[in-house]
Amino acid sequence: MKIGCVPYDHAKPFAGGWNSGEVIWDHPKELVSRLKAGEVDLALVPVWEILTGPSYRVVDGLAVGSKGEVRSVVVFHDKPLVECGGISLTPHSMSSVQLWRVVSKEAWGLRLEEREDGEARLRIGDEALREWTERKGRGVTDLGKAWWDWTGKPFVFAVWAMRDGFRPNAGEVEKFRQGCLAGIAKRAELANGELEKEYLTKCIRYALGREEKEGMAEFATRSGLEMRKVEYL
Repeated sequence: MKIGCVPYDHAKPFAGGWNSGEVIWDHPKELVSRLKAGEVDLALVPVWEILTGPSYRVVDGLAVGSKGEVRSVVVFHDKPLVECGGISLTPHSMSSVQLWRVVSKEAWGLRLEEREDGEARLRIGDEALREWTERKGRGVTDLGKAWWDWTGKPFVFAVWAMRDGFRPNAGEVEKFRQGCLAGIAKRAELANGELEKEYLTKCIRYALGREEKEGMAEFATRSGLEMRKVEYL
């Protein structure tokens, strides 16, 4: 089984599920292309792709999400957002970009022009986490917290989805799930330092249960979509 995963710290706990698979590293948006091209069988893909792309089969119980502050999906700005004329959006994400669009417009009434030289900058992953740490909360708008404050629901950024035509047996899927869950259970031990430990244990939520699926449906609704049926394995 070829696995596609993001090269970010929050993916560390999933390593326990890779014992029997080759791993290809890429950014979220690029993993979608690799999955569709058949370069990987199973990939951690943006939830926006699940809501808008072709029908996917998703590994139940596993996700990357947040219930409040996430620290790695952040808009950085040196002046208040209302004073910024534009925003530079990360080219590597689908869910985070759509999250910005729906929260900024529907919750805040902002209409920032999307351009490369925007005063505000949306960044994700380790790049965002490093700058979040350097800024110590100054000039930072955390989109995980913004969503939680607006809706009161968790946000799911990514889930494990299978390429079309890939039909693993039930035992293989369960082995992958249990391996990931084992890694998630010991994520505090995997962390490099106290800040990363806090990030992996308090900011990132790895569950995909009823509450998280309700959050996905809420994201679809607030984005003007009808929540499609997802096949969970």
